[in-house]
Amino acid sequence: MKRILFFLLVTFSLAFGASAQRYSANLDTVYTVHSIDQDRFKGVIADWNAADWAMLNPRPVIVDFYADWCQPCKRLEPILRRIAQHYNGEVDFYRINVDENSDIADVFQIRSIPFLLICPLEGEPKSVIGLYSEQEYIRVFNQALGR
Repeated sequence: MKRILFFLLVTFSLAFGASAQRYSANLDTVYTVHSIDQDRFKGVIADWNAADWAMLNPRPVIVDFYADWCQPCKRLEPILRRIAQHYNGEVDFYRINVDENSDIADVFQIRSIPFLLICPLEGEPKSVIGLYSEQEYIRVFNQALGR
């Protein structure tokens, strides 16, 4: 009986270890939406105070301006995570809380949220205001990014 229990325990441990290893390997390819503040925006995306817009990021960027109290913003968050997976690392996704970063919200004249800023590598940023379907966001993003 002890041998059977030992065998089952070893088998379970090996199976669980292999499963956990596969799961952790998949985490390396997970693309997500990163929270940043207005100072990090200047260092990663572009200096929003500069007279001319100049992208710093090597890939196009989509920035979600949100607030914790905003229900449509909360519904948008999982949609953006799925869209980040869809783009497979070809586009970087960020979030900025407008209540904590009012200076950048004023610069982009954000009066309604969710507010998405689409930053292609070339040209001026474009914006999308409101909550839409995942397919509609992908269509708009592709158009704005020249895809």
